[in-house]
Amino acid sequence: MNRLIRFALIFYAFALSVFSVISIIVALNRSMLEALYFVLYGFISTASFKWIIIVFSGFLFLFSLSILVYGLQSGRMHKTRVRSNDIGSIDIGVDAIENIVLNTAKTSQCGIKTAKARVYPARNGRIRAELSAVLYSDVEIPAMMAKVQDKIKKDIERYSGIPVDKVVVKVSRVENITTKVER
Repeated sequence: MNRLIRFALIFYAFALSVFSVISIIVALNRSMLEALYFVLYGFISTASFKWIIIVFSGFLFLFSLSILVYGLQSGRMHKTRVRSNDIGSIDIGVDAIENIVLNTAKTSQCGIKTAKARVYPARNGRIRAELSAVLYSDVEIPAMMAKVQDKIKKDIERYSGIPVDKVVVKVSRVENITTKVER
């Protein structure tokens, strides 16, 4: 998520929390409702503040709609990716693509101890694969993870026929290799 969207969501959450606190105070004490009414009426009686409130309320409304649309469009990928040919169609599930990512990561022999994979939609019918991995301590992280990224991209495209936009590898932890000493 980029910084602009994060900032906008923080601002929106702050505005909603202020509105919630005011609603709770008004619900607990009816005299606060009258006080709030007189304060707002005093502000709205000036023409410039009236337009500020209209613009601000319109902005919050449009922002709410844009968050709704963004949330609906950027959700988890559909359950299947359909590939059609002259005989019929082939449905490739998201789980199948994630398993391709995991199998590729585990068989790449790049020092990956454990891994989790997620697949997200990207633009123009492409997908974005994300791998979160725990590595052993003797791994040269930049070189090996670049090798894993390239192999994941090639394997997804080869096995599913779906073009890959980007492969993101996140190294969450590096663990020491423990040796057992037998007596």
